[in-house]
Amino acid sequence: MIIQVILTLGLLSCLLYAFLQRQKSRFISLTIGGVALAGIYFVLVPERTNQLAHLVGIGRGADLILYCWLVISLIVSVNLQFKILRLQGLITELARQITLHAAPRAPDYHEH
Repeated sequence: MIIQVILTLGLLSCLLYAFLQRQKSRFISLTIGGVALAGIYFVLVPERTNQLAHLVGIGRGADLILYCWLVISLIVSVNLQFKILRLQGLITELARQITLHAAPRAPDYHEH
């Protein structure tokens, strides 16, 4: 029972975070909100995870949750990797532009 309270409070904080992020990224907000709501439901009604697991051909509800968590974690990791690579490219381009802008100009001898 104590773990249900702790998990529910944690998931409610995720739900609050999702609500606060809705202006920045609607997709992320809806995804986090949906996962948090599903998590709250499964924490409060844990026998449903077993029923759902059996429905999709998995032995236990805990295994189903673990598999879903694994897939979600991998998707998030790949997404973060792509964002990091994009940001590194932007930083490189920004540094290049700053360097070119700040470099002293050599006198042009062909203007005469």
